[in-house]
Amino acid sequence: MAAPQGKALAVVVPRCEFSCRASARRLSQHCSAASFPVAVFILIKKVSRSDRGRLTTTQTKNGIKFELSRHIDMMLTMPLFNRPFCLLCSYLLLGALSLQAVPNYTEYARLLETYVADDGVRYAAWVQNQADIDALDAVLESFDLTQLDELSRDAQKAFYINLYNAAMVQAVLDHYPLKSVKGIGFLPFSIFNKKYISLGGIDVSLNHVEKSVLLQRYFDPRIHFAVNCASESCPPLRAEPFWGERLDEQLDEQTGLFAASDRAARVNAKSGAIAYSELFKWYVDDFDVKTPAVFLNRYRAFELSEDAAVAWIDYDWSLNASKN
Repeated sequence: MAAPQGKALAVVVPRCEFSCRASARRLSQHCSAASFPVAVFILIKKVSRSDRGRLTTTQTKNGIKFELSRHIDMMLTMPLFNRPFCLLCSYLLLGALSLQAVPNYTEYARLLETYVADDGVRYAAWVQNQADIDALDAVLESFDLTQLDELSRDAQKAFYINLYNAAMVQAVLDHYPLKSVKGIGFLPFSIFNKKYISLGGIDVSLNHVEKSVLLQRYFDPRIHFAVNCASESCPPLRAEPFWGERLDEQLDEQTGLFAASDRAARVNAKSGAIAYSELFKWYVDDFDVKTPAVFLNRYRAFELSEDAAVAWIDYDWSLNASKN
């Protein structure tokens, strides 16, 4: 597409941090006349069926060009009319761009259902499907534009868990094949501090999402069993998105699945000592119990001795790749 001629104004709409009124006024200042409302309506319908993105308006001698990008590529030339309609149409356009505050997890759910197996993630199959690699990228781009302030607290918490997990998978796919996420980057574990996740137009890291957002703003020890670090010893990736309206149930189920597995605890038949996941050592303050058994017994059918000697299971950072 050839670059449009004339003065251009780009209006970026991250999360909910924009003023429709102010942006519309700025937009109208760059337009000597307005556009036909019917053309605006057509554009709004197109935008509302997609995710919000970047709106660029360009004034030319033939009209005003509105260009939208990110999830859709389109340019629509609207005939000139008059200034009052310009302001009105600007309001309508920018209002349309702020629609869909609630995250749409439909495509993310399809990807999880397709590639998450009982024994891990089918990365080998995923990297063979470029369309689904692109689909995950599009999911994360849509997350970037989510208006979190309009979501319930549980929906916000679910969103950040989904963001972490989707971004972790994206990092693996971008570097596949690999043996461990430890090997992504120049230094071991540097992927967790790399600011590659766009959130409201700001680049953040996995550690920021988990430790500065989830574990501080939405503290819940069950979060440790919902976020997945793409490693064998990590609690497994759930084969569906987390949803605000079901979050408590999903977190309980996810925690219960981990608690019942040998990733969480292993009893030495001879000594009676119990070896626990190092998650309980690294995040001891989050669980606030004298021994991991106290926490795990809340979710286990068969209780562990709370008086047994405590040992630790060496954390296996091997990639959580499915063998199927």
